[in-house]
Amino acid sequence: MATTRSPATIKSVAARAGVSTATVSRVLHSNGYVAPETRERVEAVLRDSGYRLDAVAQALRRQRTITLGLILHGILPNPFFAEVAMGVERAAVEHGFNVVMFNTDGDPEREREGVESLLSRRVDGVIFTTALRAENVELVMGAGVPAVEVERRLCDRAPAVVVDNYAGSRLAMKHLLELGHERIGYIGEADTFREPDGSGPDRVRQERFAGYREALEERGISVDDAHLIGGEYVLEHGGWGGVGTGRDYMRKLLEQDPTITAVLASSDLLAAGALQTLYEAGIRVPDQMSIVGFDDTFAMRLAPPLTTVRQPMFEMGLSAGRLAIRLLEEQEHRPAGGEVVTEWCETSLVVRESSAAPSR
Repeated sequence: MATTRSPATIKSVAARAGVSTATVSRVLHSNGYVAPETRERVEAVLRDSGYRLDAVAQALRRQRTITLGLILHGILPNPFFAEVAMGVERAAVEHGFNVVMFNTDGDPEREREGVESLLSRRVDGVIFTTALRAENVELVMGAGVPAVEVERRLCDRAPAVVVDNYAGSRLAMKHLLELGHERIGYIGEADTFREPDGSGPDRVRQERFAGYREALEERGISVDDAHLIGGEYVLEHGGWGGVGTGRDYMRKLLEQDPTITAVLASSDLLAAGALQTLYEAGIRVPDQMSIVGFDDTFAMRLAPPLTTVRQPMFEMGLSAGRLAIRLLEEQEHRPAGGEVVTEWCETSLVVRESSAAPSR
């Protein structure tokens, strides 16, 4: 009796060839180095299993390009975006997809150009890290292409992969308050100190500040305006500010109240600049001042290594890539509409050497 062979997958090919799924993907797409003997072994399994033909035929039937588009807010100097991109790429490799990236440099008009460019390439899905304008996300969805937002949601109809920024900030403040700090400064970005309204480009920074404010209020500590510094990032190389801005903000904070004993920065970039100012002022960290950041990008490489709230950046990208591909599959089996998907990734506090009890 004839037996029915199960359809080959990239994972089954990798298992039979004794290699990783990433290696199979490189052979399939002729992208990246593979040792000649390994390539021959993978290609033999591909021929025997019919995977390559099955995948191409399936893509043609479904009018797919087996490609995800990734629109990045920026590349340098913030490692957040690169880490997310690596996660998206891993998800794509798992499913035999390619990734085409477009860097906006924080420019909404460039973001629209990126959307139009990716749609002209007929990508199967678009991931925004992070979106600048809701209408650019709407443009993707209006073309019938799945769109996923990472870190924050601007478009109410778009699925998103996010973290609870409020909870992350609460973790940082709990740590500082339990160490005994009460005079805690906060350095953030423009529009940080308004009430979060649950949407818009300022949502992330407002949620982080809300965690700071409410943690103090629960301890019966009033929020002192002299302890708050925020504003627009000063543009540096690559069109992205951060370190220089953090340096200036820390200087202003010390001028407004030199008696503070700790600072929560809304990003590691700002915290890195704050550390520079403290070093220049001869203020020892953590003996005389504790600093906590947010993101866990290059925190471990600072001096001293920075206590920070970790966003699982790679995992966020991995979830976004998998979600985009899942939405593509579901799109073919059910009509558009239904509940908007939100996937949550957990923050965690990473305690290093920049925080300690205040000196008495």
